[in-house]
Amino acid sequence: MSENHIKHPIDSILCNNFNDQKALIRGKFFLRHIFMVHTENNKKLIGLIFAFFFLINIASSGGHFDWWDGMEAFFVTESMVLKHTAKLDPSVPSIAKLNFDINYTVNTNKILQTKENPNNNNNTEVLLEPVYTVRSLMLSAAAVPFYYAAMLLSVSPIAIIGLFVNSLFISLTCVVIFCFSLELNRSKKISLASSVIFGVCSFVWPYNTTFWVQPLQALTLILSAFFIFKSLHYNQSFICHYILSNSNDKRKGHYFASLGGLFLGLSVFAHPTSIIVIPGFLVYSFIFIQRRNKNTKAFFSFLIVLGIVLFLAGAVNYARFGTFTEFGYGSFSSLAMHDGWRGLIGLIISPGAGLLIFFPMAILLPLGFKYMYNQNKGLLFLFAFIIIIHWIYVGTLSFNFEPFSWSGGVAWGPRYFIPILPFVTLIIGSIFTNLGKKIFLKALVVSLGVAGFTINLFGTLIWDQYGIMYGWQREGLAAYPNSLDMMTWNPIHSPIILHVKAFIDNYVSGIQPDIYINTSWNWVAYGLAPCSVDLYVFCKFGITSIVALIGFTSFIAFLLMKETGLSKGILKGNSLFDKMRFIKR
Repeated sequence: MSENHIKHPIDSILCNNFNDQKALIRGKFFLRHIFMVHTENNKKLIGLIFAFFFLINIASSGGHFDWWDGMEAFFVTESMVLKHTAKLDPSVPSIAKLNFDINYTVNTNKILQTKENPNNNNNTEVLLEPVYTVRSLMLSAAAVPFYYAAMLLSVSPIAIIGLFVNSLFISLTCVVIFCFSLELNRSKKISLASSVIFGVCSFVWPYNTTFWVQPLQALTLILSAFFIFKSLHYNQSFICHYILSNSNDKRKGHYFASLGGLFLGLSVFAHPTSIIVIPGFLVYSFIFIQRRNKNTKAFFSFLIVLGIVLFLAGAVNYARFGTFTEFGYGSFSSLAMHDGWRGLIGLIISPGAGLLIFFPMAILLPLGFKYMYNQNKGLLFLFAFIIIIHWIYVGTLSFNFEPFSWSGGVAWGPRYFIPILPFVTLIIGSIFTNLGKKIFLKALVVSLGVAGFTINLFGTLIWDQYGIMYGWQREGLAAYPNSLDMMTWNPIHSPIILHVKAFIDNYVSGIQPDIYINTSWNWVAYGLAPCSVDLYVFCKFGITSIVALIGFTSFIAFLLMKETGLSKGILKGNSLFDKMRFIKR
């Protein structure tokens, strides 16, 4: 018998009563009824989950990009559509329209790829020719259908891609978290609460107004973990393997393991830092798929698909840069760049880029480790490895440009921690199964959730670049060469405080983007100023449209509460496992 089945709480109840035929029949009938409800209604529920978060992200998106990386990724998308090349073509129309400094981009990428400065010959003119960039080709390619849709509708491709792409990735990640939590906890309430925590109580929320790659990377990583877990638990009822096993189970295991390998490989396509988590996935898969589950074919399915995708990633690198292992970052991808230590502290507690500051719910992570250890030790190992290896890798980045190197640049919160947020959320979700009548713990969970929602709401209402601009202009930080360092470590100048002040002062409504054209601050025009808040639907279509959108989202929320039973009580700890006690009677 497979250990992964017998260790599940439901299996333990049934297996302990295996000698009692009546209890077994009663339990089997009950579980068939319960899981019929779970599985048959889940398609509708998953659709509602997606619609809910997608509407939230559309309503709260600024419909534009971040000030640099996302712009370059968009230009690659435009080059794919208009020039049919994966290179960034300097002649695409949006570059001139946005007054983007394309000379710097071309020059920088040539230096990274050739290690030679094209201006060493004292020629001030940069040869503007198509160039491969360090930006994610997968992200740019994912936006191609949206660009075509914009052309078909005769609307701005920037607005369409800015509104929909990362909003889609974040919403899909919320859906995966819901499904993963449902597999782990068998509670729709807990699963919905976990997805809400990720979607609107963490710092991923403001990233719907960016074209950064981290939301896509987070989606592919959590999908990989989910499908590998499904390959171990492909029997939906989790009853003892010998009770409801059927001939299709093994094939399902192979299928899910293959999907796990596919999405793990795609995560490397999304961003090469995903390579650092592959050892953890390999160890987890080997121990639990191959050794404990005795499913060698599923394990090799995972390895083969992962190997194929990684080979394709290497082939793409070879086509672009002449080597299988080069992703375009040059010396910045070497271990020599990891000679710092301040980031290990700053990523946790710094006022400007700390996980605990921008995602207060993470304070409960140690308690979540305890409960998940009791629930699923193997999964805890995988999640802990992903979190810790990211913390070490990012926290030691320096290249003599801290805190920019590890904080994620001019961004909201610790940007490079976005890929680990789904795993942190699921660990915290394991606490909810143990809330019971613990009033203090319930109050703490609600308080931290409200705090996270409020903090990241300000990150959504005010574009991050405008918040930094407030610090530079109103707070006078532009006079200091270490202004970013001050915003990272000084609580008074934390981006959270700057955003609150900018909102209260109605700062953005006084910004005149036209005066910054042809200056080093030309990115000011990329936002929605002088509209007071960074909400595209509100700024372009007025208050009526945003009220209608919020009203429809509220209706979806009502349906969700009804579907999950959340309207009858919130986090009462009445998961499916609590309803199983009657089987022992």
